[in-house]
Amino acid sequence: KEDLPSKTYLAYGSSITHGAAAGRPGNTYESFISQQYNLDYVNLGFSGSARGEQVMAEYIAGLPMSVFVCDYDHNAPTPEHLEATHEKLYRTIRAKNPDLPIIFVTKPDNLFTEDAGRRRDVVYRTYRKAFEENPRRAAYIDGYALFGVDYRDCCTVDTCHPNDIGFLCMAEVIGAEID
Repeated sequence: KEDLPSKTYLAYGSSITHGAAAGRPGNTYESFISQQYNLDYVNLGFSGSARGEQVMAEYIAGLPMSVFVCDYDHNAPTPEHLEATHEKLYRTIRAKNPDLPIIFVTKPDNLFTEDAGRRRDVVYRTYRKAFEENPRRAAYIDGYALFGVDYRDCCTVDTCHPNDIGFLCMAEVIGAEID
C-alpha cells in the first residue's frame, strides 16, 4: 500500500462500484475517471459484500489516497443497517485522514422507492455532518442524478447495474466532484 501514487482515488462499494455489468474492465466509472483526470485508482467494489464493516473502514482509512468515493449504499441489507454503519465508516476514515475529500454517493436505481428514499436520507445526513466539519472536503451525489433524464433506461442492464453508457454517465458526474 505504500507504493500507491499520491494522486489515487479509492472507491468502496457494491457490484456497481465493482463494475459487474461493464463490457470490459476499462469501462467502469473508476476507469473512465482515471483516464480523464490522469489518476490511479483502487476499486474496492464487492458484489453483495461491501456493507460498511468496521474492519473495512479501518483498512481503507490506512490506505494512501487523495479522494475517497463512498458508494456502498446498495449493499446495506436495510436502511437501518446503513444508518448503523454509514456515519461510523465516515468517522473512522476521517479520523486518520482529516483533509481527505470524501464523495458520498447513493445508489443509482432507476426506480424511486420509499426504501431508496430512506437510504438517501442516511447518506445525506452523513454528508451534512461531513460538510459542517469541512465544507471543502465533502460532496454528495444523489444516485438518481447519475444517469440524467433522457435515455436513463438505456444506462443499466437491469434497472440497477450500469452498462457502459451508465458507467460513462456516472464518470461524468462523479469525476466533476474529483476534479
